[in-house]
Amino acid sequence: MRKYFSLGLSVALLTGVTSCEKSEVISQNQLDIPATYKFERNGQTSVSYSGQTDRLNQLAEMKAMLQTADAGSIVSEIDLLDMYANTGGDANGNFTFSSSKQLKNKTFDLDQTYFEGMLKSAAAASTDGSNGVLASMGTAGLITRGGNNSTILVDEKGFEFTQVFEKGIMGGVFYYQIVNVYLTDDKIGDAVDNENVDSVKNYTDMEHHFDEAFGYFGAPVDFSSDYQGTESPRYWAKYSNSTDAVISGMNTSIMDSYKTGRSAIVANEHTIKTSQVSELNTYFGQLAAASAIHYANEAKATTDQGDLLHVLSECYAFTRALRYANPNQREFSPTEVETLLTNTFNDNLWLVKASDLNNLIDALSAAYGLVAWKDIL
Repeated sequence: MRKYFSLGLSVALLTGVTSCEKSEVISQNQLDIPATYKFERNGQTSVSYSGQTDRLNQLAEMKAMLQTADAGSIVSEIDLLDMYANTGGDANGNFTFSSSKQLKNKTFDLDQTYFEGMLKSAAAASTDGSNGVLASMGTAGLITRGGNNSTILVDEKGFEFTQVFEKGIMGGVFYYQIVNVYLTDDKIGDAVDNENVDSVKNYTDMEHHFDEAFGYFGAPVDFSSDYQGTESPRYWAKYSNSTDAVISGMNTSIMDSYKTGRSAIVANEHTIKTSQVSELNTYFGQLAAASAIHYANEAKATTDQGDLLHVLSECYAFTRALRYANPNQREFSPTEVETLLTNTFNDNLWLVKASDLNNLIDALSAAYGLVAWKDIL
């Protein structure tokens, strides 16, 4: 096994450097960093990430569909696959809105069949669930969660379809697209056009690509630590907000890197842009690891079997998300992530032991500089 090392958190997190201090450093590079993620040119916004918002909304509606199966209804395989590929622009009537965007073609290529297979299995299991089949090791079906007296649909190995799919897409689409697509040289490298402004859309190619990386985060433009705004953070931003309650400064650090990186692009300060991309790669890895650790801790404290399968499914999916980290800045290779998954979950959530979870917590916290918080995340 590889030798683990700690990236640690940013200077802002570990040494208490404030955003004001960071702004003073940036001001030496003559950057004008806004208080929120709002950028304008000639009095008009130069920011657009509507495609990312559409995909966040599509995932929300797919989750809602899967949750009907959790409640004992039958879900159609065709409907789920139509939603994943957004057939016809509105998933053949299954989405409440129309869009040219889809989740499938933005999924990491090798995992498209993984998610399609999961949706097919969920549809098949929903028939059993609707007939009152109760889940047990080796049998897919419904199981009651004692924590909220609801039911969830799990496969024969205890994986909850709704949670593994939702968190899986957070990894295989949102995280993957942020760090392996939009924050790479192909999209924001120095050779990408940052001079020609689209006369209608009011942005350069580089600006737009960076904004799309922000859109997949799911954060309100005024997101910060101790967030009190009216717009709810979504997906990764939601989990950043939860992590921020333990690791104070997480939200602000991520937002500062996004705002500073975008400001650097406006000013053609490519060295600063590159440094902010590196920080974002670090933060997103830590965020996925912190979320996995959180659910591992919850699992250790849970005695109800339904609740246990629920949180283990989330822990599994967040751990699996680590395989999507940027190859130039990751703590585990995809093969090493698979080893973590095998050693922890044994491909069967009914068999997971507390010692397996402790080993996962130790490995992730050491690799991502989270040792100080591993017991309280």
